[in-house]
Amino acid sequence: MSRFLRLTGATLFFIVVAFGIFVAFNHEKASRLYATITLFDADKIVHNFSHMDEAFLTKTVKHSGPIFEFGHKPGTLPDSFPFKGQNVDTDEFLKRRATTALVVIKDDNILFEKYYLATPDTDLRISWSMAKSFTVALFGIYEEKGLIDIDQPVEKYLPEMKGSGYEGVPVRAVLAMSSGVLWNEDYGDFYSDINRMGRILAIGGSLDEFTTTLSREKDYGKEFHYVSMDTHVISMIVRRVTGKSLTELAEEHIWSNIGMENDAKWITDSVGTAFALGGLNMRSRDYARFGRLYLNNGNWNGKQIIPEAWVKVSTSPSYDHNKPGPDKFGYGFQWWIAPDARPGEFLAVGIYGQFIYINQPEHMVIVKNAADLKFMDKSPPEKYADVPFYDSKHEAVSFFRAITDSLHKNPE
Repeated sequence: MSRFLRLTGATLFFIVVAFGIFVAFNHEKASRLYATITLFDADKIVHNFSHMDEAFLTKTVKHSGPIFEFGHKPGTLPDSFPFKGQNVDTDEFLKRRATTALVVIKDDNILFEKYYLATPDTDLRISWSMAKSFTVALFGIYEEKGLIDIDQPVEKYLPEMKGSGYEGVPVRAVLAMSSGVLWNEDYGDFYSDINRMGRILAIGGSLDEFTTTLSREKDYGKEFHYVSMDTHVISMIVRRVTGKSLTELAEEHIWSNIGMENDAKWITDSVGTAFALGGLNMRSRDYARFGRLYLNNGNWNGKQIIPEAWVKVSTSPSYDHNKPGPDKFGYGFQWWIAPDARPGEFLAVGIYGQFIYINQPEHMVIVKNAADLKFMDKSPPEKYADVPFYDSKHEAVSFFRAITDSLHKNPE
């Protein structure tokens, strides 16, 4: 019996030691997994959205060159704005939508800048899907150079996509979120594709390899279906034809040319590949600088950074089914087009309330960051119970248009 107890004790000892070694060597991974699991907890989300490097691996995108300074002409927001027959109180809207930052710029002057929920202006705020618009900007540079033909099938550039859902799909359809690939982007479903992808980011794996496992659901080019991995395919193509990483390309073409005030951080998978579809972390004013680049059709103070033709095609619908309507957002190449869009009016959108709104005729850029857990909730607040087509994107655009209209009527 004593021998048995000694053996049992020794076994337990080695189990404890082995567990301790496992924890020691996997502490960082375990910490990231915990941070990922609690990323959207109501009491943590505001902090997390400004400290994503605590949950994920990142690479730095270094800024260089002189900082572009916006001018300052302090102004005020409209007290309220119209939305679907209601008069919405501006302060109530900003609070209800868990706004963390709002920057309003007209004619290169900051008219309004405020940070909320105890977040400072120096925070690096997560882009979520606004990163898609950065990725497609880099893509367009090499499309113009002739390295990419968007009417060729994906496998021309990525042979590993043969046998996947992307085989035979022209790059144009992928750019327009019309690939026909099977994809579930329900953030509330633990087993959804978007959440399976998130776990790869948290605990290890290759996003490139994950992309090759996706299958086809329907014919390409027939309807709009938001497949975030379409953007990753776009990034794979531009990386393949240039032989450079996305962070290297971002530094070379954007962060070194448009006067960014701070380095950015781009979330990566465990092999160092940038999370192209949603992983940028930047200051709000730097989001505004990128907005200014598109406001001026890709030109920065006389230097063409993004081809003008690409800016125009990527902010216009490529298929009839992607055209905007009275209550329907349109889609270009990784840019959204507002319902009944005015000429030169488009926006980058990220889940949980991230926006870069651009209105070219009015020389306006508006950046809004948030930690809005109800961003995808289609159930309107009680006061909007009878409002058709309610969603947070519609309400935000109404807010942006109200700001723009108020400045148009009262330019001083």
